[in-house]
Amino acid sequence: MSSLHTAEGFRDHISEQRFSVFRQPIINLSDGAVHHHEWLVRFDDEDHLEGVLRPAEVSGVIKDLDLSMLAQAILVLNKNPDGSGIAINLSGASVDKPKFKSTVLACLTALKASPTKLIIELTESWDMADLSLAESLLSDLKTRGHPICLDDVGAGAASIRYLRALPCNWLKIDGGFVAAAFNTARDRAILKALLSLREALDVRFIAEGVETEEIRKFVTELGFDAAQGYAIGRPEAEPRIS
Repeated sequence: MSSLHTAEGFRDHISEQRFSVFRQPIINLSDGAVHHHEWLVRFDDEDHLEGVLRPAEVSGVIKDLDLSMLAQAILVLNKNPDGSGIAINLSGASVDKPKFKSTVLACLTALKASPTKLIIELTESWDMADLSLAESLLSDLKTRGHPICLDDVGAGAASIRYLRALPCNWLKIDGGFVAAAFNTARDRAILKALLSLREALDVRFIAEGVETEEIRKFVTELGFDAAQGYAIGRPEAEPRIS
């Protein structure tokens, strides 16, 4: 069996679907109702996901995973169009490639459910030098009705650049940033300032990494719109649809 840590091995794992999909709920803090689920990927016998995804981003084969998750989400939504929405991740390493947009749009022609049910999360793990291709794709998706979420805001150096350049409906604040704000006045002041941009930017905020009831109470009092984490709900396996 080829190694998951090589480009060829990663591509083989995706094409042969040697991975599992889990769903984790994101709830509205106002009423506790599930707003949507984020899809998470897990590879068999692999505890260090970052050690798999980062090489895949560098080699460019991460797009195989992104497109596989997109295709599966479309199948699930078409089968249950009245169910909860699904958020899938697109890597910046995929989004900033010239041919990726046309491939995504071609896949989306198969979607029969409302586009509002398919949320697109752009991860910040890859720092895009040129944001024009990302802006073009995300703007088109947003115009078509797909909610756009910037993931891991506050985790890396690209957050402000992405926020300035890219259209979005949601900002998901990194769990480490949320935890730091819970513990220190300085980080709390920065987070409050970011939350104050809600109306000006016309965005809503998700708190990530809400692992305890204390953190849940904290983000609710700060004014977050939604939350995700073990105190909200643990990831559960998504039945595969073939």
